[in-house]
Amino acid sequence: MASCFAPLVPGSRDEYQALLKGAKQLAKDSTVIRGVPVTDKLYDLILFAVHAFVRPTTTELYALKHNDITVETNPKRLLVTIRNGKTGFRVANTMSGAVAAYERIRKRYPEADGEDYLFLPAYPNRATASRIFQRQFNLVMERTGLKHDPVTNTDHSIYSLRHTAICMRIILSHGKVNIFNLAKNAGTSVEQIERFYAKTSRSHVRWPRTCKALARSRKEQAAQTRRFCNATFIELPLPASER
Repeated sequence: MASCFAPLVPGSRDEYQALLKGAKQLAKDSTVIRGVPVTDKLYDLILFAVHAFVRPTTTELYALKHNDITVETNPKRLLVTIRNGKTGFRVANTMSGAVAAYERIRKRYPEADGEDYLFLPAYPNRATASRIFQRQFNLVMERTGLKHDPVTNTDHSIYSLRHTAICMRIILSHGKVNIFNLAKNAGTSVEQIERFYAKTSRSHVRWPRTCKALARSRKEQAAQTRRFCNATFIELPLPASER
């Protein structure tokens, strides 16, 4: 699995929307890969992954069961419990886009109980479910001409969905997103977000104002977090550069 930074975010071409359209088209064409048909399940997986900040791995995205999902309102979102992720246990607040995807999953499997998996529940082996979606995702990449990223000179993989989720959250907020909350939801650190999402050559080339805004707001957000923690007697470890 590629670990390079290669998000599918709007630039000269809206790659993310092209990906979604490509997934829809594969399902419409009744495409079959190694005996498994491509359906709208792939489209919903892409939406869910990008709006929930989860890693597309057997311990995060493919490990999710209905018991791990709580639908919340005001604002409309999901609370997603990651029980054994890369950084351990966490509860993530999703963006509203994940709700529609989950509601379609519920309609698709009306008899599902709490211990059933969200994605490809008929495959108890989660590695098998992961490989099926990886093959389908790769075909979408090839059919849409998105496989290779000329800016980073790397190939996209399904892990690009995670990069897309975090990068788009930063870009669409024009750098005003609270990166402490974003890091918590994504199960990563502020340093990782700054290193891979706010300071990459790709981000600086295509969204320089957003990256500068994020950098300017960092210290202000850290100060706000400190004030909140002091007022509520909560100790929160801060990066060395903020201490």
